Amino acid sequence: MPSPIQIFLGRHNLDGFLFVGDSICDADMYYLTHFLAGDKFAVLAQEKTTLLVSSMELNRAGEESIANECLSTSQYQIMEKLKRCKNWEEAYCQVLVEFLQGHGIRRLGVPFRFPAGFYQLLCQDFEVSVLESPASRFREIKRQEELDAIVCTQRACERAMRQATLLIGSSEPRGELLYREGQPLTSEKVRGAIERSLLEDGCEAMDTIVASGPQAAAPHARGTGPIAANAPIVIDIFPRSKSRRYFADMTRTVLKGEAALEVKEIYEAVRLAQAEGLLAIRAGVSGKEVHSRVSSIFLDLGYPEREGSGFTHSTGHGVGLDVHEKPSLSESGEELQVNHVVTVEPGLYYPDIGGVRLEDLVVVKENGYESLTHFERKLVL
Repeated sequence: MPSPIQIFLGRHNLDGFLFVGDSICDADMYYLTHFLAGDKFAVLAQEKTTLLVSSMELNRAGEESIANECLSTSQYQIMEKLKRCKNWEEAYCQVLVEFLQGHGIRRLGVPFRFPAGFYQLLCQDFEVSVLESPASRFREIKRQEELDAIVCTQRACERAMRQATLLIGSSEPRGELLYREGQPLTSEKVRGAIERSLLEDGCEAMDTIVASGPQAAAPHARGTGPIAANAPIVIDIFPRSKSRRYFADMTRTVLKGEAALEVKEIYEAVRLAQAEGLLAIRAGVSGKEVHSRVSSIFLDLGYPEREGSGFTHSTGHGVGLDVHEKPSLSESGEELQVNHVVTVEPGLYYPDIGGVRLEDLVVVKENGYESLTHFERKLVL
């Protein structure tokens, strides 16, 4: 029975699919090889997977990667070519040409993010098609070991969230700001507590959001300076495991002090919209339908989307080796399948009030979902 990559290559009449980059930034390259490197290397996906790395990385690639074959650029006389060429890129491309020809390549696929300079040079020797990366599709359905890795990161995420809520909960409202130990409590201080907790759990923080007051009205504002009292504080944590490389994602909105009736009503609307979105999750339902049902709840409750305010983003996204990956719970969302891992994160945002967002991480199942998020929802601390 042909493998998924063989099916993909046959469908597009290709002899192979080439990636060039580093596997820290390119999750597809890591997925195909399990080789983590910050320096540029190449991956050729055919019936078998072949790595082309520098001589310095050859032994490590052979020991750590799951590739079927590991080759070195020195085997293609990279240094001799460099002496003859104007620059490293030209020499490296000559190596790629010999490498590809040695693997029977005439018709080659490359991803949309493929380096433009290499693409131009390779087009002189091969018929090159720019396509969506097949690995991006392969990654959508999570294997059990991937689910285990995501759960491990999610538990670390929740421990970090606990540190944040304890810190905010121990603060004191004074006028318009929160104070702790005689000093204003800042977004930076809370973010630091989150990041320390994640580091202790072997995770790295990626632009953690701690935004209060008007700052929280921008969904992706990181938050800076003193934290507002009596106003919603959006805390969005999306860490990645340093060793296993998988992300998690969770958002909670909290408040210290007195919550205005308007804030309570907005929070309740977001809670109900999230509950509706979660109820809609199951295999066979489209991400578009999930998003539509969430949007309908907001409309029914009197919160229409307006320019720059209201429900201004999609309902959710896939999570895995990237924090934002397929599938999408949005206007363009495709059909959900068993073992997709997605967030459900509706929110409402108003410049004069701030923002409220709740986000849980779930696994799609045949007749529903399994929640990977065990952290409570509580507005007032």
